Amino acid sequence: MDWEEEATEGNEDLEELSPSQLIYPNVAEFVAEQLASVYRRDVDLAGRSTTFTWCAQWWRHEEAVSRLTGLWRAWESLRTDPTTGLAVWWRDYADPTMRVLFDEKGPFHGCTPRTHNPKGIPLPLDSPPEGLFNT
Repeated sequence: MDWEEEATEGNEDLEELSPSQLIYPNVAEFVAEQLASVYRRDVDLAGRSTTFTWCAQWWRHEEAVSRLTGLWRAWESLRTDPTTGLAVWWRDYADPTMRVLFDEKGPFHGCTPRTHNPKGIPLPLDSPPEGLFNT
């Protein structure tokens, strides 16, 4: 699956909510219209800061797309809880997810808010022995 497919995937798990019940129809709109405006940080546009790392092309990072999709799904579900829903979302989902994404050595390592230049590589893997995971 390429990054364009991943950036728009996720709607199928929210099918129990009708489209009219969703605030954001996909993760890209959630990030642009909700997350980026409420999650404000001092981000050095030249990428010199080691405090917060961000890539404006977040949708080109598979890990970021997966994490942000989970964050969007949790938000859509928890926002309807009139008691502690959003507090739970911040504590259990937003803050831990954003700590990982903002981390200097996280998924955006090598990128800046203006330049997509990832440094990480996929984890090296050896194939498991044949038959190990057969049921």
